Amino acid sequence: MTAVVDETFLLSDRQRDNLLDQVGQCPQNGRALRAFLSSIALAALRPQEALALRVRDVDLPDQGPGELVIYPRRLKDGDEAVEGAGVVRVVQASPELVEILKAEVVRRGLGPEDLMFTRDDGRPLTGAVYRRAWRQARESVLEPSEFSSPLGRSVSGLRDTCIATWLSGHRTAWEIITVADRAGVSASSLARRFPHCFQPPASAEASNALIEAAFAIADPYCEPARAAR
Repeated sequence: MTAVVDETFLLSDRQRDNLLDQVGQCPQNGRALRAFLSSIALAALRPQEALALRVRDVDLPDQGPGELVIYPRRLKDGDEAVEGAGVVRVVQASPELVEILKAEVVRRGLGPEDLMFTRDDGRPLTGAVYRRAWRQARESVLEPSEFSSPLGRSVSGLRDTCIATWLSGHRTAWEIITVADRAGVSASSLARRFPHCFQPPASAEASNALIEAAFAIADPYCEPARAAR
């Protein structure tokens, strides 16, 4: 069953930026961790998608937005199928994210075949490492009541916040499918997970029509597929 995102526990832009800045101050791997988490916060990548990203998969122009090419994730035995994981997609990278990634390429002298995100010594950036850094940042930045709440409790909260921001103000079926394509999910799942984003102030009728349009859109993510081995 698709979990509904509680809008009261989405990070504000200020909270997001303060948390990312705090992560960047980690004495070990701080800049690498900040760049990794920024790809989730600003491009709504799944953590495993970000970890698999190579320099050859990113277009980082001198000006304006760039692009990230996300390839199907190869699943291991026992892995749970993830919606959209079997479809190649192109995600726009904001100018802010482009600058962050360019700085990482230069700082670490990365080549086209290198992973975009690793620890500073070249070892893999594991879930244990980035989850620990995220927890420490939350404890340092958030108020005690916020820290004990679900507010940004997991790294995936950065992705949810990004998707909700993309949906904000988007009131046509075409805009919904564009957001769904970027996030690598179905339009119908957006309606299920982010119902608060499908409530235009105009009228209940308009809100219902938008939700119905989202469910009616045919797109490649409606049936999650396991990546071929």
